[in-house]
Amino acid sequence: PTAIICDDDKLAAGVYKALRRLGLRVPDDMSVTGLDDLALATALDPELTTVRLDAELFGERGMKALLAVLDGRTPDAGDIPVHLVVRASTAPPSPS
Repeated sequence: PTAIICDDDKLAAGVYKALRRLGLRVPDDMSVTGLDDLALATALDPELTTVRLDAELFGERGMKALLAVLDGRTPDAGDIPVHLVVRASTAPPSPS
């Protein structure tokens, strides 16, 4: 593998630590991405590439969907906008 895609920034921080213990460097040996764009993302070295998600909108849509299901209705469809924040934790794979 050349990349690890984490479902949140906190998990990505743990991946950084595990990779360092294995003697691997981010992003030279392995690219790492997160999700949430927490303040933690810019505190890591190198800064974490992540996906910014509007947590409040995500929660609102989830609650509306839950209430619809409990009411016997089909939840409204729709995408939640996200934004890729490219930082220094990702790079093209090294040629083998």
